[in-house]
Amino acid sequence: MKVVNARDSFLTNYEVLAHLNATKAKYEEEGKATGNHAMKAGNLETVMMELRDYLRHTPSATQSDEAIESFMSRAAPFQLEKVELLMIINQRPKGLAELDVLVEELESRLSEEQIEELLGLVRECFGGEEDGGEMEVDEA
Repeated sequence: MKVVNARDSFLTNYEVLAHLNATKAKYEEEGKATGNHAMKAGNLETVMMELRDYLRHTPSATQSDEAIESFMSRAAPFQLEKVELLMIINQRPKGLAELDVLVEELESRLSEEQIEELLGLVRECFGGEEDGGEMEVDEA
């Protein structure tokens, strides 16, 4: 596999899912145009399908670029590391216990009020799972 655009940054699960959906759509269009199955590597197709299926059952399935950008700008005062922000976006913590696993030394870095404010920001930007179950969205 060839790296088209080298990046020195992290990707959210949402960005990976969006890329996979766009890649699948591209291959389907190429397949319609040529009449052949455009994706030649069977293993690649399997990996992409399984990864898409997995990501469709995670918080990334219901996120948007706008929500992520809003969260990132509004979370700046908390002075969290990029990887911590990434994990918060990917996992969408609902409580202190989940957030504590994602943010190193959480209680020594943030006050109780800041922790509640951060959890409120997560709920506001990304919503929450009312039923606590898996998420499923229609294929794009």
